[in-house]
Amino acid sequence: MTERLGDSDWTVSEGRAQVHELRRVVAGGREYDGIELFLALSEYVEELHGFDRARGRYGFDSFYSGAQLEELTAAVQTERGPDTAWDPESYRLDQPVNAAVTLAEGRELIDWLEARSGWERQLGLSLRALYAYLDQLYGGPATFNQLLTPRERQRVAAR
Repeated sequence: MTERLGDSDWTVSEGRAQVHELRRVVAGGREYDGIELFLALSEYVEELHGFDRARGRYGFDSFYSGAQLEELTAAVQTERGPDTAWDPESYRLDQPVNAAVTLAEGRELIDWLEARSGWERQLGLSLRALYAYLDQLYGGPATFNQLLTPRERQRVAAR
């Protein structure tokens, strides 16, 4: 398991706590969109990871690796199926969770955030790590382009 959020200074737990606090003080704009996207993607990954105390799963506090990652990747790809075609306007993150940007817009927002300093840069680096992890689960670079349905997420989490 990997706890660090990519190249950011944050661990997954620190990033989630920090971003929840930022949500309370940031009024709006692209920064707020980044906050909402981070929270939405974290909740999405948490749903994919599932909650099962008997199996030692408590949600999303680290990225899976090794056998756990292989098992999750296989489950996601089984549910997702072979279709990788997408329309960015059709796959807004507010399908199962709430965010103001589409998955494609989120990828563009990462570059903008990373070009800034302080917490905004850390947020951008953390988002890049989340997208990279989801891309890996979905089958490779830029393959995270749609969200699994709530029922599909339940089946992945039950693996």
